[in-house]
Amino acid sequence: MSANLFEIIEGGITAPEGFSGAGVHCGIKPDSLDLMLLHSEPRAAAAVTVTTNSFRAAPTYIAQEHTADGWAHTVVANSGNANAATGESGMSNARLMAELTGRALDIRARDVIVCSTGKIGEQLPMDRIEAGIAQAAGQLTRQDPESITRAIMTTDTFPKMVSVQFPVGGVTVKMGGIAKGAGMICPQMATMLCFLTTDLAITPEILKTSLQQTVRQSFNCISVDGCMSTNDTVAILANGVAGNKPILSDHSPGYEAFLAALTYVTQELAKMIARDGEGATKFVEITVAGAKDWEQAQHIARAIANYDILKTAIFGEDFNWGRIAAAVGAADRALDPSTITITWAGITAWDRGNVAEFDAAEAKSAMQADEITIEVDLGIGEAQATVWTCDLTYDYIRENAGPDVYDSTVDSR
Repeated sequence: MSANLFEIIEGGITAPEGFSGAGVHCGIKPDSLDLMLLHSEPRAAAAVTVTTNSFRAAPTYIAQEHTADGWAHTVVANSGNANAATGESGMSNARLMAELTGRALDIRARDVIVCSTGKIGEQLPMDRIEAGIAQAAGQLTRQDPESITRAIMTTDTFPKMVSVQFPVGGVTVKMGGIAKGAGMICPQMATMLCFLTTDLAITPEILKTSLQQTVRQSFNCISVDGCMSTNDTVAILANGVAGNKPILSDHSPGYEAFLAALTYVTQELAKMIARDGEGATKFVEITVAGAKDWEQAQHIARAIANYDILKTAIFGEDFNWGRIAAAVGAADRALDPSTITITWAGITAWDRGNVAEFDAAEAKSAMQADEITIEVDLGIGEAQATVWTCDLTYDYIRENAGPDVYDSTVDSR
């Protein structure tokens, strides 16, 4: 889809009309923002996708339940505590978060999407949550999208936000997105939260199918460490304030521009997460082409992204291309190496059954770049898929080995 269908703008998650929010410190984490509200003045069409982890957190159930009718007003989210593996008490606390938000904003509790991220197996400090929700409700603004974003961060090193505008039938529509995520990142989806807003008028049904399609091509195409988490949620609100003629189907005028914008925003946020992988020093883009279908291409690309011995070679700037070959062969044992081409950092190392001639010094130099590409052509079809990842470093181990190794007051998984 063409980027000409949309334009990048400032404003972040509150760039669309009718949205406001706030990020506050309520005391879940020692000294940083840890609770946010994101509110649409009119009730908005809404959709969510959540993790497939069988130990999924209590708020993921509430998020699905409260958007089952396709509508919502508000997102409430905390960081520093996952409210996962917390039993019936955790479920009650997730519901209470919605009720407290509903009372604070004078809306129905079932119009509140609840999300959490942080340490697994601990109950939420509901007295602090209650105070934080009341504080955030009194500070809603369009002017501080960064605080909203920072309130959901854990081991992230920078706030991740994108905003665009696009035309629908002569009306300018805006879209904003924020995300968090740095570790335990692997489809489907990751230890991530993503919230999207738009002032587009669109039916809940089309909004949901569009979100599912773009998540498949963005957040389900990233991996930092191959570890699936318990709290992953992507939520979108579309409040219709822009005043466009509602999008009723994928044939409606403006739908192509909307889908292009949504794809761009979700993919940009996904790539930011991969760039910010815990301890990462290099961003890696993996494209598998020449496949039978998209599913085969993505499966192999994801296998390459999760091949730890390759990821450590990338960190060490070692042009050991055989590790790519091994990852490809392990992912699909029916492949024929005589049809496959492997290109790493712009240098072809394997060409349809033969080792290619390349300059070793040039290859070593190419591996020193901050951004590395891997291209594999299977030579058996026309489909392709792209996955984003990062290298695996000493600092990843330090951040995940526990407090006795890495001095951290918050385990932010």
